[in-house]
Amino acid sequence: MAEKAAFLGGLVVTFKEQMHTDVLVKSGDPYLHTKPFWNMLDSDECKTSSEESITLPDLSHDEFKSLLEFLYTGNLKAPYNQYRSLYLAADKYDISYLLDVCRNHFIASLSSRNVLDILELASIPCDTILKDAAINHIVKHMEEVVVPMKYETFVQRNPDLSVEITRAYLRETKAKAKDHGAPPFNGFTSSRVNW
Repeated sequence: MAEKAAFLGGLVVTFKEQMHTDVLVKSGDPYLHTKPFWNMLDSDECKTSSEESITLPDLSHDEFKSLLEFLYTGNLKAPYNQYRSLYLAADKYDISYLLDVCRNHFIASLSSRNVLDILELASIPCDTILKDAAINHIVKHMEEVVVPMKYETFVQRNPDLSVEITRAYLRETKAKAKDHGAPPFNGFTSSRVNW
């Protein structure tokens, strides 16, 4: 463990001092230097580049810096507003450990205010773990999530996810009814009207 820490520590110094650079990688903002990272170099942006530099337009300067620091240290010390871009970059460049770190961060920060955004985000790389966590949170806090106008906009943009939320809510309702000895909920009430 101490050897790993020493090795990673040396890489951090290499990164911060921009030593041993052999490829110029540009974020969507200013230039940064780094060693090659094969998944990035194999991306479409890199394959089509005829320059001596590589542009990663989906990351800002600060996001790219956080990504590089993560690649050198295995630790993510990014502000919350960078996690979305880093999560998407982790998916795009197949950095599974970064994807796990970002996913865990999103799950830990789930709230009624951000759960719909996180659920939409989870559907981009088809992250079933994050998606299930978000849907479970919605089911547990249904009134807080579905009453605001934001939910109506969400439903229009994401009808399939809305159906999944409804199904999960019905499953939960049936399970609770069964646990409490109530008759199973079938979605309809039977009332007889005598005319």
